[in-house]
Amino acid sequence: MSGTAARRDDLLGTYVPGTSWLHRCPLGLKAALVLGSCLAVMLLRSWPVSLTALALTALISATTGLGVRRWVASLRPLWFLVLLLTVYHVLVTGPARAADVVLSLLAVVTLTRLLLTTTELPRLIDGLVRLCSPLRRVGVDPERIGLAVSLMIRSVPWLFGVLSSLRDAAAARTVRPRPVQLVTPAVIATVDYAHRTGEALVARGLE
Repeated sequence: MSGTAARRDDLLGTYVPGTSWLHRCPLGLKAALVLGSCLAVMLLRSWPVSLTALALTALISATTGLGVRRWVASLRPLWFLVLLLTVYHVLVTGPARAADVVLSLLAVVTLTRLLLTTTELPRLIDGLVRLCSPLRRVGVDPERIGLAVSLMIRSVPWLFGVLSSLRDAAAARTVRPRPVQLVTPAVIATVDYAHRTGEALVARGLE
């Protein structure tokens, strides 16, 4: 896998084949545990709790074949956001609040990735569709919800890949672009991607 391709998967993660206990865990139970843990982290918003959850995700990654290196890579795309949040909260609300917010964010991201990296995307989407099936009674199509989530999961890593490719292209020309200089080409690429995705959906009878 190329460096750029690897970076595209850093944030949300992609399925990693395996036979660990987490891979074999029933989807409903696994999703409930992950969702419950994320809710606990966000509601308590306490840095010791978040730090414990973060450490547990690293331990689980190491014991389920995902690897600590992959766990560390999942945090790399967040460094700029983490830096901004840390500086803001240290200056405005104090170091303790900064630790609460930043560690909660990192814990939720790594918890979510445990679900995404140990569950095939089709199985995950099928589970979501089944969960949303009662909404048919009020006129909501669960299949469309599943399609929207699937597109989101695929599109976010793609967008990070575009940004990485733009930075690599600039570095190859020995240019260090400012973030604002990447906005225009990134927007153009994203609009083109959305247009092609829309055409593909229409071709399949989905509008």
